[in-house]
Parts: sequence; C-alpha cells; structure tokens
Amino acid sequence: MNIRVEHNGAEVTDLFEEQIQAKVGKLANHYNNIIDAIVFLHEERQAKQVELKIMVKDETLFVKESSDTFLNALEDSVKSMQIRLQKHKERAPKNI
Repeated sequence: MNIRVEHNGAEVTDLFEEQIQAKVGKLANHYNNIIDAIVFLHEERQAKQVELKIMVKDETLFVKESSDTFLNALEDSVKSMQIRLQKHKERAPKNI
C-alpha cells in the first residue's frame, strides 16, 4: 500500500510523518486489498482536520475527523476507517 501525505501549509515533522505511515499502514491488517492511501492535513483556526482516503478495488473510502491536534484527529480517522473497511469487507462479494 502506498501512503501519501498532503497538507495545506501545516507543519509536519518527520516524527509525525512516521506516525502517519505506521497508523495508516496498520489498516492493511484489517483489509488486505488496499491499493493506496492519501492523508490530507488541514489546519483551521481552532481545529486540526485529517481526511483519510483509501482506494480499494473498484471503490474509494473516505473519512474526515477534527480534533485539537493532528495526532488525535489522525487516530480518530484511523478508527473510523477501520469501521468503514470492516463494513466494506462484509458487503464485498466473496470470490469463489
């Protein structure tokens, strides 16, 4: 899975970049057909937003979470995406 991080001028340290790679990379444990992941970081006046876009075969899944820090928003986004991936996995037709 390729993980790309995009931001609108928000400062992203190397340590946070590594945390993004590790946390989003763990999503592959829940669903092994992930092709790409894009993490968008938006810094608003009073909140930090993380948008997580996951491309799987024939579909794109998207979640957006806000919090007081990027790390908290990232953790919330990953939790939300785990739920979305589980639902997608349950809906997906089984290959025989």
